[in-house]
Amino acid sequence: MSLMTARPSCEGLSIIDPYFLDIETYPDWGNIFDNHKSLNLEIGFGMGDFLIEMAIKETQSNFIGIDFTKNGTLNLLNRIKTLRLNNIRVIYGDAKKKLPTLFQDEQLESIYINFPDPWPKRRHTKLRLINPSFANLVVRKLTVKGRLYLATDSEQYAQEILEYFNTEPLCQNMYSSGFMECRNNLPKTKYEKSFIYAGEKTYYLEYSRLVIADKSKKEGCKISPKEKKAPQDINILEQSKNNDTLLTEKFQKEETKAKDACDLKKVADSIAKAGDKEWAKKVYKKVEEKARDSLDFNWLAYSIFEVFGDINWAKKVYKQSENKAEGSLDFNWLAYSISQTIEDHNWVKRLYEEAENKPCNIREMCDLADSVFETLGDLNWVKKIYRLAEKKTNEYSDYSELADSLYKNLGDKQKTQELYKKAESKIKVISDFCSLAELIHKNFNDNKWASSLYLKAEKKASDSNDFCSLADSLCENLRDKKWAKEIYNKAEKKLVHSHEARWLAESIYKKLGEIELAKKIYNKAEEKATHFYEFRRLAESISEHLGDKEWANKIYKKAREKARYRYEFDYLSKKTTLKF
Repeated sequence: MSLMTARPSCEGLSIIDPYFLDIETYPDWGNIFDNHKSLNLEIGFGMGDFLIEMAIKETQSNFIGIDFTKNGTLNLLNRIKTLRLNNIRVIYGDAKKKLPTLFQDEQLESIYINFPDPWPKRRHTKLRLINPSFANLVVRKLTVKGRLYLATDSEQYAQEILEYFNTEPLCQNMYSSGFMECRNNLPKTKYEKSFIYAGEKTYYLEYSRLVIADKSKKEGCKISPKEKKAPQDINILEQSKNNDTLLTEKFQKEETKAKDACDLKKVADSIAKAGDKEWAKKVYKKVEEKARDSLDFNWLAYSIFEVFGDINWAKKVYKQSENKAEGSLDFNWLAYSISQTIEDHNWVKRLYEEAENKPCNIREMCDLADSVFETLGDLNWVKKIYRLAEKKTNEYSDYSELADSLYKNLGDKQKTQELYKKAESKIKVISDFCSLAELIHKNFNDNKWASSLYLKAEKKASDSNDFCSLADSLCENLRDKKWAKEIYNKAEKKLVHSHEARWLAESIYKKLGEIELAKKIYNKAEEKATHFYEFRRLAESISEHLGDKEWANKIYKKAREKARYRYEFDYLSKKTTLKF
């Protein structure tokens, strides 16, 4: 089961609602809220949980949410009206386009960006929300000493976000180590909790807006009081397994520090793993008292069953989860969890029916089809869900998502090809031509169709990344190195940034095996590099691919000259044998 990803919709959203702002130019925010309290913005509010909790918690502040998902926007508006929260306004659209026109520089007290889509493949980098130019835009909108909070579960994306904002002279990373271990002062989103419950690492960042560029930062920033107090991950078993007293003290401290059900359950799970089931049971009881939403109760019930085998207690908690369930995902996740524990077939079926009846997007419907197929094996029901999903499709990503899921579960080649044809008619960006070509090659080995898609992609390519991604895909799928080299040459002519040159050099080395040409492009990457992370990554790449340690060390020295934060100096000391 997967979490949702999305991309901006081309279609607008027309709603008559006092909390909805259909605006394209700078508004009078004091007039909109009927006060002049501080303005705080969440970019990409998803289901709206975080924004709702912040508005309830900080009644003396105003909150604005921007998102491009229609279902999420409608859901949030309904919740705002139900709760009568007058300090929230909702905007539908792409934050990259909305932010420059709707807010003045130094106007926002806080900006929150929680779990933006990482788009992990290189060809999708243009779809990522956060890039150097967006980082600059966001920072400029913050008031002096205003705060920016970011969170992601993608290690690669986290590292890139860290580097983009650390190079911004108008903001200061509040933690010399780079990332925060946790952030107890802010509520958790539903997806954040799902990551934590699943045992996945989450990366947090916090920045403060400066008046002017602070040259002293080049010496490395000091540890803030907050950082000194930041709780550490519960890695206690490995650290203290031979010392029962120390272990007990650690658990007691973590139990005291826990701010919500999610934090407390981590402690209970650790105690149970350590073997003290009686203590664990007491803490799980506290979790039950603190649980707020369906996800909290769902994961608690799962642990109760796994640790104690207590079916009655698990059923009781699962019922509380059902009572709190709101959307399709809540009911889907709950049904799946019950199927894996107490195995109540009728209950599972009823919950899936609830999930099916809730308004949801294509990703949610495909997730539902996957779950029904895996747990019930009901092919007729799965087909029904796909038919309902197809009626909701209108963009490339919808058709592609539906086709992939259908082919995986049903193996229906004819229907899958039909959906791929519809997907092709909706393509607007070059990365989607490559994605579809790869799917068609993989599933049907139809090189003629794939080649036609690559030709369309080549006509649409405009920058180095476009051409490089296209050539990479050609090599991997059609094995056409001659055509790929022609496109790599076009990529070289379009080079602008250091990272583009590095990507191109890596591709030429790995896909074509042409070492001298790769060296030529690496030289261009070095010439274009300006920031610490550009030099660092270039040195890593040269060392890894060319094995040229001497050249890599020269570039590491340039990286040191650009280093500003303590973690950057620490990195260089660990990764190199150089004596600076």
